[in-house]
Amino acid sequence: MKFTTRIKQFIYPLYIYWRANGRVRRKLHAIYDEYAQQAKAGVATTHKGHPLKLFSSLDEDGIILWLMATLGIKQGHFVDVGSNDCINSNCASLALNFNWSGIFIDADKRLLNIGRRNYRRFGKSHRLQFVQSFVTPETINALLHTHLQGREVDFMSIDIDGNDYEIFEAISTRPKVFVVENKVEYGSYDIAITERNGAGFQAEDYGASPYTMTRLAEAKGYTLVAANVQGFNTFYLRNDLVKLPFIKLELEALLSESEVKKDLYGAERMEGLVKRQAKPIA
Repeated sequence: MKFTTRIKQFIYPLYIYWRANGRVRRKLHAIYDEYAQQAKAGVATTHKGHPLKLFSSLDEDGIILWLMATLGIKQGHFVDVGSNDCINSNCASLALNFNWSGIFIDADKRLLNIGRRNYRRFGKSHRLQFVQSFVTPETINALLHTHLQGREVDFMSIDIDGNDYEIFEAISTRPKVFVVENKVEYGSYDIAITERNGAGFQAEDYGASPYTMTRLAEAKGYTLVAANVQGFNTFYLRNDLVKLPFIKLELEALLSESEVKKDLYGAERMEGLVKRQAKPIA
C-alpha cells in the first residue's frame, strides 16, 4: 500500500491534469450547455450521446454530466460514500471541472490524504471535506448530519464494496440523484447478501441485485433513470424531479443490454444463492 501511495503521489498530478485542464473543461461545459438547452426545449435525451470516462470506472462521468445538465445544476454539492482516494471517483469531475463543493467519506486515512493533497494542488480543496469514517447503517445519518449541516445534496454516490444496500436503505438524506453499486450478476433475482445476513457467504457474494436495489429505491421515492455500460452502477432520480424530458429506465431493458447480459449468473447458481440467503429481504 505504501508503495502504491508513493506512485500515486508522483503520477496523479499529471493524471488529473489531462482530465481537468482548460481544453477538457471547455468541452465538458459545451456538452453541458447542449444537454441543458435540449432539456429546456423539452427534448428527451440520454447519456449515450456523449459517453465519457474521465475519473469514473466506466461511463459514469457522462451519465452524471447528462443528469446534472438536464436538471440544470451546473455547480452543486455532492457526497461520495466510499470515496477511496477521491480521484478515481464518480464525483471527481464535478469537483475538478465544475467547481462543485462536496464531501468525500472513506475509512482509509491514507487514501483520503492522497485526495486532499491533489485537490489542494489544483486549488479545489477549500470547497471539499475529507472525512475519515467507517460507515455503517447505524452511523451514516449522524455522519451526514454533522458534515452537511442542513445543506441540500444534489448528487450522492455509494460504493462501499458489498454493503451498499444497507447503507442506501438507512440513509434519510434525500439527494436529487443517487448512484449505487449493485451486484449486477444477480440480475432480476430478489436477493441482497449483506453484513447482517451474509454469514457463510464469500466476500465476492456480497451485494444486492439490480432488481432488489431498484425496488428499494422505489420504496424511498426514486426512479431508475440510467446505469453504466456494465449495469453495476444504477442511477436513481428523486420522484419529484421525474418529468419530461426524463424517461424511466426499465429494469428489463437494462438487463437485456449485451454488456450486462454476459455477466449475469445462470439460474442454477442463482437459485442456490437465494436458498442459502440467511435472511430474506422484507
